[in-house]
Amino acid sequence: MAAPAPAADVLRAGATPAGYAGVVSRAIALGIDAALVQATLLLVAALLGLVATLVGGIDLGTVGQALVAAAWVVATAAYFVVCWSLAGQTLGQRAMQLVVLTADGGGPPTPMRSTVRVLWLGLCIVPLFAGFLPALVDDRRRGLHDIISGTVVVHAPAPVP
Repeated sequence: MAAPAPAADVLRAGATPAGYAGVVSRAIALGIDAALVQATLLLVAALLGLVATLVGGIDLGTVGQALVAAAWVVATAAYFVVCWSLAGQTLGQRAMQLVVLTADGGGPPTPMRSTVRVLWLGLCIVPLFAGFLPALVDDRRRGLHDIISGTVVVHAPAPVP
């Protein structure tokens, strides 16, 4: 099976999206991304903890722990912003053959639009995923984070042989 084309290639080829992505395919992609990012960050934290133990241990204290937690959140958000801005899709979205585009279909979102999208994505998740409820009734299946950031998520068209 051929890999889906990145958003930029889809637009250059003049292909139209195969339809708006639904809640289930987007949830699976988000689950894949969460597993990948958190596993990677956990591995990095474990390696840093091992090194800290070898040099005599480090006591971060409350402020240090808060800074590490903030860095964890920033690293997670950066993954999404970079992927959306460069390729229009994260690794999980690529596996599910989804692409994030601006609402007018003009291409991948800009870094600023991606930043707004990831901030609102977090806010949509916090109240028991309530921010995704608009996707059940919106004609373009957009969650609140998509509506505010001016993006849509579409199925990538099958690559042309």
